Amino acid sequence: MNAPRENDPTELDRFKRDIDLVDYAQRQGYAIKKESRRGDWHHLVKDDEHVIVTRKGDHQVYLNTGNDRDAGSIIDFAKTRGGDGHGLNLGQVRQQLREYLDGAPAPARQYATPPDTARLSSLPVGDPEQAAQQAEEERRTRLISEVLGVKKELTDRSYLHGRGITDETLDSPAFQGRIFTAQQNEHKNTAFPLYNEHGLASVEQKNEHYKSLLPLPKNGIWVSHPTDGKDTPVERVVVSESAIDSLSHFQLKHGQDPKNTLYIATSGTPTEAQVSLIQRVIDKQQPREVVLANDRDAGGRQFNINYLNELQPARPLVPVAEQEAYHEASRPVEWHATSDKYHTSLKVTFHHDSAEQGAVQVQQLSERVERINQTQQDGPSLAVEVQRSTEQATIVRLTVARADTAQLEVVAQELYRQREQLRSEAERQQEAFLRVDYPLAKDFNKELEYTNQGLSAEQIRAAAQREEQQRESERQQRLAEAQRQVRAQRALQRQAQRERENSPEAQQEREQDDKRFHQAVLEVATTEVEQRPTRSYRNEQEAAEHTAQFVHARDAGLVLLKEYIHDNPPPAGRKVDEAERQELLDQARFEAAAVAVSLPAATPTEVRTATWKIDELEPNSTGRAEAWKAILDNSGYSMRTSEVRSMVDEQGIRRAEFDMRYRNDQPDIAIIHAIVTNTNARAEAGKEQYAGVRVVEPEADRSARQLAAEAATIQPHNRDRSLDVAAKPGAEAGAVGKEEVSAGPPGSEKQVIIRVDEPATAAGERGQAEAVQAAITASGAKAGELQSTVDEQGVRHSEMKVSYRTDQPEIAQISQALDAVAQQRGNQMLEHGSDRAERQQAAHQSQVSKQATQELER
Repeated sequence: MNAPRENDPTELDRFKRDIDLVDYAQRQGYAIKKESRRGDWHHLVKDDEHVIVTRKGDHQVYLNTGNDRDAGSIIDFAKTRGGDGHGLNLGQVRQQLREYLDGAPAPARQYATPPDTARLSSLPVGDPEQAAQQAEEERRTRLISEVLGVKKELTDRSYLHGRGITDETLDSPAFQGRIFTAQQNEHKNTAFPLYNEHGLASVEQKNEHYKSLLPLPKNGIWVSHPTDGKDTPVERVVVSESAIDSLSHFQLKHGQDPKNTLYIATSGTPTEAQVSLIQRVIDKQQPREVVLANDRDAGGRQFNINYLNELQPARPLVPVAEQEAYHEASRPVEWHATSDKYHTSLKVTFHHDSAEQGAVQVQQLSERVERINQTQQDGPSLAVEVQRSTEQATIVRLTVARADTAQLEVVAQELYRQREQLRSEAERQQEAFLRVDYPLAKDFNKELEYTNQGLSAEQIRAAAQREEQQRESERQQRLAEAQRQVRAQRALQRQAQRERENSPEAQQEREQDDKRFHQAVLEVATTEVEQRPTRSYRNEQEAAEHTAQFVHARDAGLVLLKEYIHDNPPPAGRKVDEAERQELLDQARFEAAAVAVSLPAATPTEVRTATWKIDELEPNSTGRAEAWKAILDNSGYSMRTSEVRSMVDEQGIRRAEFDMRYRNDQPDIAIIHAIVTNTNARAEAGKEQYAGVRVVEPEADRSARQLAAEAATIQPHNRDRSLDVAAKPGAEAGAVGKEEVSAGPPGSEKQVIIRVDEPATAAGERGQAEAVQAAITASGAKAGELQSTVDEQGVRHSEMKVSYRTDQPEIAQISQALDAVAQQRGNQMLEHGSDRAERQQAAHQSQVSKQATQELER
């Protein structure tokens, strides 16, 4: 069948007719808050947004009660809410809804005549107290009855036959009364009922390119009868993600090992209520083993990791007061896995009697992770971070790319064995109670399909690999097309922006603004260097060492030490000759003589490795990792870096990394320690230039470097800047009869906030905000990071914090630059009136003092 044309109007009608808007909204994060008893409208909520869905003719429509202009069909709903909230064009909407239809249901809800718009807008959006439990029970019963009908039976097996399930499997005692046929109008679907301790809880429906779970709380599980028939003692429980996988597992495996087995399925991601319900089934049936038969992918591995922590053999009932409760075994170690689009994380909690015991457990875990990382061809992939530690508990977080979730599963299996060893003899679980059984293909139904084709196990693995590569290729093609459309849209926006900017009026206004601003900047920048006072040091050796430490970092524009260098500028004074300077620099290199440092953790001369992980901030961009590597290579310090390794994810974001090697016996180890520590701290603090940058290393290496840094011969300078200012020659002049110039009272720290409004700039372009920041920095003040946002009108709003001291030698230039910035159009400067008066007074005194000093020197 040919794909519909891009501009086929009948396709839009098909989207409106065949997609259930309520179901689509629920998959976008909306929840049903309320619905009419007749089902003629639904009230959906997401965050603070309230949407009413009803029916108009042959399709559904919606209305946002807080915005009269936000209304329409599924087309409008997808257009305004797609693209991470930024909206989609019609072509993107078509593509998204085509993909959605592959797994989305045809509308099954029945709607009465929709009420008028005024009535919809006046519906209450609060949460009134009411007898919700009875209403929810009535709704659940009605929805299940609509799906299963009055006579519950399996009358249509065509879908199951299409998935390779045989009649012999379907007629097994295990599945009698557990699979039904649901029919609404002419549509027939296969229905799998979900049960809990109260009976029927929900129903999952499936058909070719269609699946739907009733909009009810997911607190039930699909469960078979024992394979030997009802009320027979269960030896094994098999847990999978879907009932289709359970049927496939039975058909593939049960004949080889015909233990009396009970099958359980969760209809996708297991909820907390479902995990608790599975444990209740284990408590009742008391099986000898539980088999985890989830998919062979990151999601299935994550489910298995959590089942290893949660599920246990049948719990005994113990008396509590006048009742009974299940006895829970102790959990000296517990864990839980979560994931986002790119990463899977494992939160591990160690319960212990002392902090020392917790430190030993963390050390053991770190060593295990290090062994796993050493086996990876592409370099370390698992990162370990201690989040919190007390006398009673230590929490550790492990993170890995989703593609490498199997490494976390290995860790979880070792934690499972460790927990059994730490438990008392009476609490230890029977050996191999939980067992993982992965399919040869992605899932057991796919393995069944390949098996029915006559493929061997090796052929199935090869076919599954080819299929995965094909899916990855298709994902990359879809991603490339989406990126192409985004680039085209941005190009149109830039073209429109250029046309606005190139109008005669805009050019004239910009020229006037630039002329005024450039004049102000020029006046600041042309201040003669010799007018600035020199800095003083205790001796020439100190000045030389300070220069040797920071001259290369300054010349390379070392971003991560920008704040430090600003507070500790290179000294002026005696110029160090090239030979002496080279000698000092050589002290910070690998070839220099080792400095004895006492480290209990390992040999000081051992080469350590910290991995810098640097993500690009935009799709299809590159170079950030190479820039950071160049900065470190040109810094003059003794670390060495490896080649850059990188990969591009499915969103087009380049994720790169390189190794930084160092030794703890080097004189500059304290500086290297500061670089790593400050980089991670500023990245965690949300500083813009550190976004997507982190340094990963074993905790043992970080601790050893900390000790080495404390004992290092070269330490970062942290003294007050004001102490570095040379004394004014007034007293000396007085000795020869000249007029003495007073140094004045000590200054104070001041802060100013500068806000800049301007048209949004394209990526990589320098705007007015950056020009202001550069001018302020050139004047001698300290300008913080730019914080910028762009509103829906395309106006960029930027803000920066500026700090200075009133006793700075450059106070006159600083004051002049601040006044010039305040007068420029589009700028707003927030400064206390008394601070402005003090600044201007200090600038005036500085000018008078400078003139007097020049007169004395003459």
